Amino acid sequence: MKRSDFLRLMSLASASLCSASFRAMAEPLIEPVLTLPLSPETALPAYEVNAHFVHGGPGFGRRIALTFDDGPRPGTTEIVLAELAKRNLKATFFIIGANAKLYPDLVKAVHEGGHEVANHSYTHPQLSKLSNEKVKQELERTQEAIYNSCGVLPVWFRPPYGAFRVNQGPIPRAMDLGVAYWSVDPLDWKKPGVATITSRVLSQTRPGSIVLMHDIHQQTATAVPAIFDGLLEKNYVMTSMSGFLGHPYPAGDVVES
Repeated sequence: MKRSDFLRLMSLASASLCSASFRAMAEPLIEPVLTLPLSPETALPAYEVNAHFVHGGPGFGRRIALTFDDGPRPGTTEIVLAELAKRNLKATFFIIGANAKLYPDLVKAVHEGGHEVANHSYTHPQLSKLSNEKVKQELERTQEAIYNSCGVLPVWFRPPYGAFRVNQGPIPRAMDLGVAYWSVDPLDWKKPGVATITSRVLSQTRPGSIVLMHDIHQQTATAVPAIFDGLLEKNYVMTSMSGFLGHPYPAGDVVES
């Protein structure tokens, strides 16, 4: 797909960002802030201020969201996909744009497996330290790479390291992207061992949890069968972000230019 055609498609899905939304408001924050410190007199409509930030969801029916970051990667992503398929489970894969460009067939396999593809930036930087223009480029390039791989534009975005300033919220909002954090983190990227990863997920998960793992690590790929079976034994209903929460924005709630 030509880049010009992709950008036209993006323009139909989102409006241009208002430059006033990007004035500096605070020092970079590692922990996200859910609301801006505006008085009632100066408060702006939500779509003009921020993206929808989520850390968890309703636990009705013992529902939880399974999410995997940093992929895809040959040799491990396929294992995770196979174990999900064995149990008819769905998950969200927060994909790095550069990896989508390298492994478009794997992105397509994720999508064709019935899973959700989502945006995890293009180069995995600490976005809170970047200018608004560079953040915009990171997200746009990833949207393009994922679309070119599987024909789908993501509706969820997860900032690497969770590092994202609240006043950067209009950037993903203009692309119709909700901002997804997590509530369960086994720190599998530290490679603490298969048993430890499994134990941490099973002990930390509660109804309404968003579980974070990484499909690029062999230990995680080895742990997922026991994790999935353990969660099923606890009667959790596992699904993707959108299966868990729906679209991040109500129908008809669009960014105004």
